[in-house]
Amino acid sequence: MQQTEERRRPVGGGAVLAAIVSPTGSASAWAQNARLLQQSGFGLAQLDLPLSRINPRDGRFEWDYGGFETGIQTLYRAGVLPVLKFLGQADYLSSDPNGPHSDWDNSINLTPPRDRTQWQTVVRQVVARYRQSCRHWQIGNEPDGGGYFRGNADEYMTYLEWTASAIRAVQPNAVILAGELYAGQLPAGSYGDVLSKLVRRPDLFDVLAVHYPIGRPQDSGPIEDYQRAMQRAGIRKPIWNTEQAAGASCEGAAPGTSTHIRTEGATQLSPMKAVGHCVGLGMEKVFLMHWNYDDSGIAYRDWTQAECRATAWALNGAIPVRQRNFGNRDLSVYLFRRADGRRVIAFWTEVQGVTVPLRILSSQKITVVNHRDERQELTPSGGWVRVTARFCPQMAVVADPTTDVQLG
Repeated sequence: MQQTEERRRPVGGGAVLAAIVSPTGSASAWAQNARLLQQSGFGLAQLDLPLSRINPRDGRFEWDYGGFETGIQTLYRAGVLPVLKFLGQADYLSSDPNGPHSDWDNSINLTPPRDRTQWQTVVRQVVARYRQSCRHWQIGNEPDGGGYFRGNADEYMTYLEWTASAIRAVQPNAVILAGELYAGQLPAGSYGDVLSKLVRRPDLFDVLAVHYPIGRPQDSGPIEDYQRAMQRAGIRKPIWNTEQAAGASCEGAAPGTSTHIRTEGATQLSPMKAVGHCVGLGMEKVFLMHWNYDDSGIAYRDWTQAECRATAWALNGAIPVRQRNFGNRDLSVYLFRRADGRRVIAFWTEVQGVTVPLRILSSQKITVVNHRDERQELTPSGGWVRVTARFCPQMAVVADPTTDVQLG
């Protein structure tokens, strides 16, 4: 896939990694999580805004419910930017107080807000309270049919307009993440066709948020749907993958295990592969799930943190240049350019047990980092160095702007 090298200043800083984080916790747990997030290379942390608990009824606010306010302040001080997601609200604000509620917290009403003035008053109060620690706001979750926004496409657009305008009334420099889509391009005029309506209102968002663009086809729409819709509308704004699974270890995979994207194998992706594919396909940031929701989360696994550190070290500030196609479906090679001018080559195989010899062409020394965050400096001889693509991913960083890759 050929990509333009024209550089756009990244929204939300140059960090490529973000984490989806539980919105509650003790002060000591928040301090530990903030430290580990920063050390593991994460630049942003997305948290559901527990609005039904913070604002359970008209006029009542419990700002630090479950340690929420403490948490976002702690993250911010550690250099991890909070991204707060509006996802449901208390019954008193909802269009149907007896309507669908979330299955993880029965206080969250998933129907759209009922009254514009009342809703915007609450949103402005929330933004005013938390704006010192947050300027990134996510609006909605899978309104194209995922069940977390119980309204049609037009109702989502109204919800987005009400919420975005209220946020910007208090925080004009806010970064609005809209869409949170997963289904791709649905038929025009259908109940969940948010995408075609959203691209007609680029004034309402700064980032298009999508889910699972490299997962199984039955789980998500292709990233090309979103890119095509934005291009046709003449919109030059970033796409962020705000929900990406990447919890498998490459080291423990049985022989023959595959990680081909858009297949069942995508469920076996590790962080470096998942993020490399996503950025290579045109997504500016990747939110990994879940940091600390349970004991399988990234926060509790040293190997995952190491792979995230290595990925962030190589890909922060990177944009895709091209994907190298050698006619081998089991080999993935991407070329990127970083903001500092260095080139990055990401390479691995998609089947455990398959290896492919490569040559990296360069006139300058090359630093190769693997999934364990182990780094090796290689000196070219005759204008190239030999590396081997294996199932466990690697990334090479080099200052030579003419660097390229060949088989062999």
